[in-house]
Amino acid sequence: MNNLRILHLNDLHSHLEHFPVIERFFAEKSSQGIETLRFDLGDNVDRVHPLTEATQGQINVELMNRLNLTAATIGNNEGLGLTHEMLEHLYDQANFPVLLSNLQTDFARIEPLVIETSFGLRVGLIGLTAPYMKAYPQADWAIFDPFVVLDKLLPQLECDFTILLSHLGKNVDEKIAQKYEIDLIIGAHTHHLFEHGAQLDGTLLAAAGRYGEHVGQIDLVFDEAMQLVDAQIEAVATNVLPVKKADLVETNGWELQGHKLLQGTVVAEFPEVMTNRAPDFVASHYLAEIFAKEKQTALCVINSGLLVTEALPKIVTLDDWHEFLPHSIRLVRFRFTGAELRRVLLEIIDVSAYLKTQQIQGMGFRGKSFGSLVFHGLKLMNGDFYVTGQAAQPKKVVADQIYEILFPDQYLFAWYFPLLKKLGESELLFPYFLREIVAEHFKKLEEK
Repeated sequence: MNNLRILHLNDLHSHLEHFPVIERFFAEKSSQGIETLRFDLGDNVDRVHPLTEATQGQINVELMNRLNLTAATIGNNEGLGLTHEMLEHLYDQANFPVLLSNLQTDFARIEPLVIETSFGLRVGLIGLTAPYMKAYPQADWAIFDPFVVLDKLLPQLECDFTILLSHLGKNVDEKIAQKYEIDLIIGAHTHHLFEHGAQLDGTLLAAAGRYGEHVGQIDLVFDEAMQLVDAQIEAVATNVLPVKKADLVETNGWELQGHKLLQGTVVAEFPEVMTNRAPDFVASHYLAEIFAKEKQTALCVINSGLLVTEALPKIVTLDDWHEFLPHSIRLVRFRFTGAELRRVLLEIIDVSAYLKTQQIQGMGFRGKSFGSLVFHGLKLMNGDFYVTGQAAQPKKVVADQIYEILFPDQYLFAWYFPLLKKLGESELLFPYFLREIVAEHFKKLEEK
């Protein structure tokens, strides 16, 4: 009998506080005399960590190198959370191949990778990432349907055992298992956890949750004919693994290093402190004005909770913006008729009254609460909406006129505002997150 071990990690999201334990787990399980393959399934990089932000993800790749990975694929946090240029150079120093068959890049391998074990088993590896069909093209990437890709690649793949490195999510993985003869799918993206694995139509499924809270171990046994005769799948909780005193020193050091690097760049100096408190929300209005100027769009609506502070200090560094605007959120520009705009704004006002004090999570939002709506270029008076603009008098929104307006992309992606999803035309504005738009704004002012 022949043994093969697979170790895997997914959706770390830069929770580097768990890395020392994960690194020891990988090293220990790789040194027990069993041939071992090691994989990362994407969303390792997340700019929520100050050192990830400061190094544009290079610290993550440096740590992935320490795991001696056999291969990795990417998630949407790498694919869409980084600018095109950042992603193109993210893996420049990687000592492992990046497998990615449904995104056209210069850094990743589109064709499957076949590796042969010491006992002669040919393992075929394919990497796929979640296909955000609207977002990737706007970030200047060519994205392909994973099912179309599998239809093309699998018939050409000559191997004894097929592994799909999937950042597609649990539901898609299950559809693939039902449709294709793939031996093992190691999953990610939806943060699902298979503590003891799963099996569907002859395909093994493994997944290790999120944030480094678990790490995956798969032990496979093959007979002399290279047929699988036994499989043990486990997601091991990292909080039960041994911790060393030096771990905290190392992880705190990464945090401090990131803050120090970001603090070295002053982005803006204001004549006075700007508050972000009711009823005026001066700082949020200031941000909405910047967004409108940078995107050359007269109208903008944001929520005060996007700015995670009660006041902007006089001097603001990159580290401050990373703290005050921590979200992986971009702007989206909508085109509406006046009639559509009125319906959408009324819905947003109505729903936001409920959201105001709610603990909002997901879709890139990393604040504390939604907060209050902040309008730029718009005013609600006597039951009607008016465009304030440059005119001496506000002009009432006209039903059949076309208007462009900016919203945070969270409004489009989250469940809050159904009409916003249905009406008008939307354009995601790449490449920058909100804090980067602000930084670019002040950079331009300095250059003038």
